[in-house]
Amino acid sequence: MKFDPNQHLHLGYYENNVDVEAVAYKLEHTNQWVVFLDHEQGTTVVKRILDQYDLHEKYGYKIFTVEADELSYDVGSKLLEEWLKANNII
Repeated sequence: MKFDPNQHLHLGYYENNVDVEAVAYKLEHTNQWVVFLDHEQGTTVVKRILDQYDLHEKYGYKIFTVEADELSYDVGSKLLEEWLKANNII
């Protein structure tokens, strides 16, 4: 995976005593963003499922991808929230 060095986006979910942050990186020459959850994430509820995902030493756990030329904080954070719900974290 080669990411565009000029395009990344920090995402977050901060409700109901849950604090989860992720970072989306745009793949070069594509309309695809890869979302990673930091392997140092302090949320123990999240940690229980992370062994299901690929760990990339530099970026963390690859949790999902998004097809989009541009990705906004609002859209990316909503997708993160949906991922958290789908995995019974929230």
